[in-house]
Amino acid sequence: MIKTIRFKILLLIVGGLGIGAIGLVSYFNRIYERNAERLTKESIRSAAVAFSEVERTSTELMTASVSAVMRDPEVRAGILAKDPARLLALSQPLYRDWRARFGITHWNYWEAEQAGDMNAKGLRNILRVGTPDMHGDFVERITLARVARERRLVSGLDLGYTGMVQRVLVPVEDGGRVIGYLELGKEINGFLGQIKKVSGDDYGLLLTKTRMDEKKWSTHRAAGNLKNNWADMPELLLASNTTDDEEILQYPGKIADIPDDGLPLEIVSKGGKTMARGVFAIHDVSGARVGAVFVLHDISSVYEEMRSGQRQAVLGVVALMILLAGVFYFVFQVLIVRRLQHMINVATRVVGGEFDLEIVPSAEDEIGTFETLFEQFRMLFVELIGQQSQRATGTTGRSPREVR
Repeated sequence: MIKTIRFKILLLIVGGLGIGAIGLVSYFNRIYERNAERLTKESIRSAAVAFSEVERTSTELMTASVSAVMRDPEVRAGILAKDPARLLALSQPLYRDWRARFGITHWNYWEAEQAGDMNAKGLRNILRVGTPDMHGDFVERITLARVARERRLVSGLDLGYTGMVQRVLVPVEDGGRVIGYLELGKEINGFLGQIKKVSGDDYGLLLTKTRMDEKKWSTHRAAGNLKNNWADMPELLLASNTTDDEEILQYPGKIADIPDDGLPLEIVSKGGKTMARGVFAIHDVSGARVGAVFVLHDISSVYEEMRSGQRQAVLGVVALMILLAGVFYFVFQVLIVRRLQHMINVATRVVGGEFDLEIVPSAEDEIGTFETLFEQFRMLFVELIGQQSQRATGTTGRSPREVR
């Protein structure tokens, strides 16, 4: 069976169609990969736009709020007197309301820099409304240095020892001179939840460790009954996320390696879902890259569509194999095998002594040509046998009869 021409041709057909099936599967894979990359890039782009929009609206909200607060003469008097108790009584009720309604997490008052100090690196705190027991310390921070130097509104992201905050700071004046500074801020952890409500995707906030303190981070995590994840990634920390699975939000690379338009990462399958992943960098108030937002987009429907297309293509090829094999077997039997078997039977009978059998070409094709040639050989063979018989016995052969 294996040595037959029929088997070899069938093998070629099946092999060719098999290669075609593999090609189709590969083609669907390439389409899926391109679609997945496109969806990932779109998710990154949409998340970056949404993040910027939340940052902008938060800045506008806090700018309007500090402008209203600093116009209060009682607040100006409390700043001028450097009286934390007075400022707390004035600010705490409103702080609690704004924290609940707008997510304001920081409300701080700062002393003015020393007279003549044109290059202050920080400011001394008068009061932190959220933590009133912590005051009187000198804090060095980019936003504080800028507002002291520029003496105008300063806003932007600011990375501290335990997280990142969107801050708005303004100088407070009395009689044309700066008497202190007012600051409002929002921890950007809440930004991710706002973006998720719009897109449905999950997000993680990654922060660079270079400006953070490991001990303070450990204490901060312990206070929230959270695992200390300082060692999970070499250069980054997962500060917050909108999913319980922190493992899927790992990025072992460097912030500097992330392109301006974001970086698609490998696709992962977990918990019955197929997720496209990517990151885009975020910048602090000075323009330095201080972190990234991790984007997690569910592409299970795209993956299932691709797998369904692959299955249909493979099943179609298998069905085509079976159909072609059946057609080939039938055609091969009728056009070749039966006619060759007929010639073999005639040849066998002629050799057995039935010299009057004749082969008539059944069609004008390659096998028909071979039948004609075979008949010529048969006639030559019969003639030779007849001559031998005449010499041996003097008898003549019978006239041939036609066999179809």
